[in-house]
Amino acid sequence: MSATLPGANSASLPPAILGQRYRLERRLAQGGMAEVWLATDLSLTRQVAVKLLKPTLAADPVLAERFRREAIAVAQLSHQNIVAVYDAIEEKIGGERRQAVVMQLINGKSLRQLLDEQKRLSPDLTMHIGACVAAALDAAHRGGLVHRDVKPGNILITPDGRVLLTDFGIAKGLDGDGDDLTSPNVMMGTAKYLSPEQVRGRKLDGRADLYSLGLVLYECLAGRVPFLGETDADTALARLNRDPTDLTRLRPTLPYGLAPLIHRLLARKPDDRYASGAELRHELQRIAALPRPDATTDHSRETGRATPPRGNRVSGSTTTAPMAPAAAAPQPPPLARAR
Repeated sequence: MSATLPGANSASLPPAILGQRYRLERRLAQGGMAEVWLATDLSLTRQVAVKLLKPTLAADPVLAERFRREAIAVAQLSHQNIVAVYDAIEEKIGGERRQAVVMQLINGKSLRQLLDEQKRLSPDLTMHIGACVAAALDAAHRGGLVHRDVKPGNILITPDGRVLLTDFGIAKGLDGDGDDLTSPNVMMGTAKYLSPEQVRGRKLDGRADLYSLGLVLYECLAGRVPFLGETDADTALARLNRDPTDLTRLRPTLPYGLAPLIHRLLARKPDDRYASGAELRHELQRIAALPRPDATTDHSRETGRATPPRGNRVSGSTTTAPMAPAAAAPQPPPLARAR
């Protein structure tokens, strides 16, 4: 393949083969800090995703070290709901230092894409996503990490129903030892999905991630986040001053117990939330297994398409996450029309 892309500065691009092992095929996406490339692992003859820190940022030793630490931290986690990290590489290209993380290639799309397309999801699919992310967070927390950026863009969904958590770029160790290379005066994370303790700059534990997951699940069911202001600061501070609108007013026929579960996740005090991802996952599975009345039509106003029923394909597209375009595959079992 060519080492240049149309309209790109060839001096900033990586070589065709990175680390004498990973042949870069094409750029899948790029974000503010990194590019994601489809690559072939020549040693194991498999496709992978290569996340490359942009050269201007790789020159910053603090950002480069954060990028490297993400790879080290996630490589220690082995869980079916966490995107696996295979390798970390640093090498100079044209006199510029480049940092790369080699990851599992995920065939599917992000939850952000799904919500943008469908607005609201069915309770069954929402509970399935919640249970999978809760399991991933439980593994991360038991491994000593707080993710700090749980949001729809960092949750990936495959056509066969797998749900994976990705992007531990601003994760922080639970033990609090050492420098996490982030400013104490800057709120780390995405404003719409921050926990109250993140907004206040307080010490975090895994329950901060569970709050953020609660915001994600609320959005899946309501079609919007509960707190939104004119600026990121207003959005972040809103959760300190008011409670979210009761979900049962927005989706009157949710399965029994689901709305209280999400509101418990959104409690301002960590002690009032679930204690662990494992506890949350168990509760979601318990609610999903409860018998339901036959007539569960929700007459609240739908905004956007319903979640496709079983058998319909969730088509994929490329995002800034390490994902490949979706291919034909079986549909996730939990998919059902939004009610």
